[in-house]
Amino acid sequence: MKRWLEATTFIELNWNVYEDAGQCIALCLDGSRKKFDLAGSFIGSRRSPVVVESKRYSSPGNQHKYFKEFLATAYSSTVHESELRGSDIKREYLWVTSHPFQISEWPELTTEEKIRSALEEYSDLLDGREIDSKMLRRVSERIWILVWHEKQEDISLTHEELMTVLATLNRKAPTL
Repeated sequence: MKRWLEATTFIELNWNVYEDAGQCIALCLDGSRKKFDLAGSFIGSRRSPVVVESKRYSSPGNQHKYFKEFLATAYSSTVHESELRGSDIKREYLWVTSHPFQISEWPELTTEEKIRSALEEYSDLLDGREIDSKMLRRVSERIWILVWHEKQEDISLTHEELMTVLATLNRKAPTL
């Protein structure tokens, strides 16, 4: 999945939770720490940080429950880090699954209303604070849901091809 995401040539995922756990942690308002599977950033002019939560399922399973926690965590950690740093780092949150879930609600899964509902269910992540509508909108715009299938690896760029393409595209030039 990492190679597939990086083969888009827009994302670089330098860290994974198994080797670099500290880089994959988001701190929440209640003091809890959420570990994401992968962390890195968009490359090129966008350059925002990104975290990835990856779910390999053969059926919908408990994904909706975990997804709601993911939404609440995205909001809570965004608010916490904005307060801590004095500015918003504009982190984006990718949910990558091998099986769709909540099909009847699919177009609405990343809306402000769904995040608000998730925060009501996981209210401990708010640490007693009110939900900020402006922050809710920002977080909603930064949630991604991607569906991945293992066969996509077969049609993704190899590591060697990716290095060649990235050199040609020069997406990293803004950061050099």
